[in-house]
Amino acid sequence: MHRFARRARNHLTMGLVVAAAVATTACQPKTGEVQTVGPAEPAQRAATSFVHCVESEGGGCVTLDPKLGSWDAFALLHWLGAGSPTSILQALRRELEHHRDPYAVQNRFVNVTARYREPLRGAECSPESARPIAELLPRVVSHVQTRMKSLGLWRDEFEQLVNGLASEADDGLADGWLVHMTCFGDPYEIWVATAKEDERQVVVGMLTSLPAWLDGGPLVDEHVEGRIRNRSVSNTTTLGVIREGTVDTRWIPIPIEEF
Repeated sequence: MHRFARRARNHLTMGLVVAAAVATTACQPKTGEVQTVGPAEPAQRAATSFVHCVESEGGGCVTLDPKLGSWDAFALLHWLGAGSPTSILQALRRELEHHRDPYAVQNRFVNVTARYREPLRGAECSPESARPIAELLPRVVSHVQTRMKSLGLWRDEFEQLVNGLASEADDGLADGWLVHMTCFGDPYEIWVATAKEDERQVVVGMLTSLPAWLDGGPLVDEHVEGRIRNRSVSNTTTLGVIREGTVDTRWIPIPIEEF
């Protein structure tokens, strides 16, 4: 009898030890990799939400924000690096006066979003990639400097202007992103700029094209034809696209710029 009781106690003790080991193993924290949100994810979500808002509200999605001025400074640098030299000489003073007025800067963005409200509807745009604006800004400044020197426009006052715009852009966009969104329909691709406000990303600007020196490129023929088809004068107020070679320059009574 005592032998049976002792054997039962031994079995009970072993069972408790096994149960304790299983419980200890179950309570140990997992040491595997934990899925985290990528650094560009908040900016991509903000861009997606903004595009959905534009589809519905157009210019009503734009609010007055000091960081709009930072994006306008970046956009001016982008224009100096990609725009027509003649247009730069003719319009630079006016654009700088415009840039000094925060309400004019806001209205510019309102007009852009209002113009693209109709094309974005049904285009089904989604984020493709995102790049920190802090990485793009030095490339823009370097390209502007090289280009202005090649055109003979680089002077001390121009250098001060470029440095001032770059500083303003960096102040507001240091933690911002340029989100590349691709669409199934016209406009096929857009770039949405975000800036960090408190702990979230907010949209401060938008581009509809990006030059090759910023890793952009021309639209493929299919997309160009889609824009021509979708943006006729009868159904939209947005500008259409004229393909190279469509217009015979011999019939235009004005000089054509060649660069």
